[in-house]
Amino acid sequence: MKKAIVSTVMIFGLIAGATAQREAGAERIEAFKVAFFTQKLQLTTEEAQAFWPLYNEYERKREELRKAMKPDTRPELMSDEELRAHLYKQLDTEAQLVALRRAYFEKFMEVLPLRKVAMIPQAEQQFKRRLLEELRRRRAANRSQRDRPNPRSRF
Repeated sequence: MKKAIVSTVMIFGLIAGATAQREAGAERIEAFKVAFFTQKLQLTTEEAQAFWPLYNEYERKREELRKAMKPDTRPELMSDEELRAHLYKQLDTEAQLVALRRAYFEKFMEVLPLRKVAMIPQAEQQFKRRLLEELRRRRAANRSQRDRPNPRSRF
């Protein structure tokens, strides 16, 4: 009985630790994103204070729409009618994404100069590219560290 309780507590501890680590990683990425965009767009303090709440709202709504585009099941498992409905739903969602982007770019122009608003898509692409490069770099570093022989090991 004690072993079961201890095991359960340890499992919950591991899950909580993994969740906390994932959240900390997401927070670091978000902080990097804020710094990256602020530097790329050369936001003043006042511009940043007005821009970030709007941009975060835009990102949240955009992510909701993207999730709606994903099928509930794999396309090869869908009937023709389900697949047809899903394709039309994707097209409708893409149109909603364009409308959302247009609406928020209008809102961004209320708080930022036009040139800075025009730089947002470029900053988004550069940020994604930089994030992927960093991920690849860290994976390569982890692989090389893992493959390195341990001097303490006798085998």
